[in-house]
Amino acid sequence: MKKLFLSFVLLFSLFVFSQEYQFDKKCVSNSTRISPKIGNKNSWKSYIYFNSSNNNYYMNQRNDDSYYYITDNSLKEVIALQRINSEKPYYSYLDKKTFDYSYSEKEIGKIIIKELAEDEFLVQCFVNDDSKKTNLEVKFKLYKSKTPMIEIRFMDLGQIIHKKIYDSLKERLNGNNFWILYAEVDYKNGYKFLFEFDDCEEIALNLKFN
Repeated sequence: MKKLFLSFVLLFSLFVFSQEYQFDKKCVSNSTRISPKIGNKNSWKSYIYFNSSNNNYYMNQRNDDSYYYITDNSLKEVIALQRINSEKPYYSYLDKKTFDYSYSEKEIGKIIIKELAEDEFLVQCFVNDDSKKTNLEVKFKLYKSKTPMIEIRFMDLGQIIHKKIYDSLKERLNGNNFWILYAEVDYKNGYKFLFEFDDCEEIALNLKFN
């Protein structure tokens, strides 16, 4: 009876704590350092996986390597996986980390959104209401989609700043069903980057682990 009870507890735990992610779209993510140019390597390619019916999570694959990272915005955690290329390829769970809201690389107390053209917006960030100069600017080119915008972490900055920018942008938009074509970032320290999200294809990938 005791063994039966323990088996039931184990099965119940696996059921309760198991996580499942489905992806039906894979897009190319191109990152380009506009300035300063450093050596011969100023652009990088990676891949992003999405679920077109659920905008709470997405998965990154850096270049063509075997490491994948699921960002779950609803659970506020990042899950690291490795694809094992055996006779029957599978994804092995490596690690899990919660979002770190304990620090922010830049102090942002005020955000102004300017509409530059149709579906093109400039996000200007300031330290506080009295600041005259911006300390971060992001230009978004969007297009209307059938699903809500996915909050992709694309800048070399933490979750706090991304959240502030997305919240301000969504508040300004007429609806939330948009896709990011590109984001041009001026870090206001001499560095400028362009992040493009395109060349999407339909896939069928289902990941489940405990």
